[in-house]
This record gives sequence, C-alpha cells and structure tokens, in this order.
Amino acid sequence: MAQLIKLQDYISRYESNIYQYPTQYIRLKKENWNKMMSLYEQGKLEEPELEEESVAEEEKPSKWKRLLQKREEKEAEPTHDLKEEESIPQSIGELKKYFLDGLYPFQMKWASTTLREKSFVDHAYKDDERLKYFLQRIPDTYFLMYDPIVVLRQAEMEALPILIGPQGLEIIYYLDIPGGEGVDPASDKSWFVEQNGVRKKILNPMFALNRTESFIKSVWNAYGLDFPVRKVVLAPELSFHHHQEPYMTSYIDLAKYDAWLQEKRQVASPLKHNQLRAADSLLKHCQTTSFKRPEWDEDQGFMEV
Repeated sequence: MAQLIKLQDYISRYESNIYQYPTQYIRLKKENWNKMMSLYEQGKLEEPELEEESVAEEEKPSKWKRLLQKREEKEAEPTHDLKEEESIPQSIGELKKYFLDGLYPFQMKWASTTLREKSFVDHAYKDDERLKYFLQRIPDTYFLMYDPIVVLRQAEMEALPILIGPQGLEIIYYLDIPGGEGVDPASDKSWFVEQNGVRKKILNPMFALNRTESFIKSVWNAYGLDFPVRKVVLAPELSFHHHQEPYMTSYIDLAKYDAWLQEKRQVASPLKHNQLRAADSLLKHCQTTSFKRPEWDEDQGFMEV
C-alpha cells in the first residue's frame, strides 16, 4: 500500500520527518498484518460490533483495535446469523482487502496530523475511490502526493498527483471520460475523445502536466537534485489512437495499464536515499494549514504513534 505523504494542504507526519515515518509505516504494517493473519488462521478474527448512530465518529472505538484483539474465551460458541458470517473474511484474498480497507483511515490520519498539530480533512477524501485505488494497488515503497497545494513563483496552485518511487518520479494526469472510448491527441492545444459515439474536444492534459513539472524542476534546481521525472496520462478505460508521445511522457491506456501497474508491483528495490531527499524537498515547498491539537486529542490504536 503506497504511502500518502501529502494530501492537499493538510499537515503530514512525513513532512515532520521523512526519514523516520516511511520505515516505521512499513514495519508497523507488517507487524499488524502478521497479527491479523494469525488471528484469521486461529479462527479468532471477529467482525467489529455495530456502533450506535448517535455516537460521534471521533468517539467510536478503533475498528482496528477491536479487530486485532484476541477473542476472550467463552463458555459456549456464540451463534451468528448468515449476514454476520458473510461479513467476516472467508479467504486470504478477502482478508487482504479487509486489511487494506482497515488501513486506509490510518493513512488519512498520518496525512492530516502530527503529534502536536492537525488539519481538518474534507470528508470527500475519506470516500475518494481513486485515492484509495492508488494507495491499495501500488507498493509501500512508493510515496504519493495527492492534490498537493504547492508554491510556484510565489503563487499557490494545486498540483497533479505525484508518485515518487525508488527509481524516479511520475506526475499523473488521470483521464476519466465516462462513456469514453477513444482518445486522439490531435494538437498542442486540444485533444479529441469519442464519448457515447460523439467526438468531443478537451484541453490537452500536457498543460497541467507541464505546470506540475515546472514546480518539481524548480525545486530540483534549488536543492541540486537529479531525480528522473516522467509525465503520465493515465487512461485505463480508454484507447489512444495513433500518436507520438512527447519526451519523458507516457500515454497509459487500456492496453498498457496492466503492464504499467505490474511494473510497480514487481519493484524489489527498498526505499532509496535520493527518493527520500526528493520527497523531503517537495514537502518543504507545499502549503500547509493546521491547528494545534488539544491535549486530550491523543492518538490511540494501530499506527497512531
């Protein structure tokens, strides 16, 4: 599961110490997966109790804390109805998905709090399927900056998603056209898409990609960094027509998407020093809005350290 190091202008634990939290995350994730796997193999993994709707979200006990506690010995086996049985993972595949779904809120927590400060997260991000998809499908040796607010030429702007891997960085423009079929990168200013049988004009994604690249290259120059940067138009539901890709740019469509994703999932390289430096330098030039956490607002449960 990729590490969410920056979300919008929210304060992130990673910006407080990029050299500590990535390795700590990987270690804690492995420990908790092993614990959950052990409970599953022993038949002691339980579905969390349902909460009363009147209980405030922040007052609810941690789902992971309940999930990862061993079942107390009981005099008799409790009975479960069919609905309860179906909601508990019944296979390793279901268990992995359950584990990742349970991990997502903690990723959001680390991307919006430090030990002393916190940011207020737009509720839409908690249900952002694209964000969740990126995080759950890409390995944890990759860092993701999602909709970061960056400072370029003394002006703030929302950059495109940035994926920082051990070997290089990718700027991602996600081309999502409901009902779309084909894409024609026809000119420098406009592209054309076939949507529900109608040919429509869209703005060339390279404009947004180039703006984010300008921010990154300006940071590289300031810190004397030399880390590969590639621009990606990601269109997993579409097909590109005849085209020539610009320099250091990839058009990833339906035919190329699986290979693009698989390449990342097969990376065996650990975190790299240049990768950490690259992430740290970008985080230093992102906008952050946060507030001091009250003394009673303490972290509890899995990965809340």
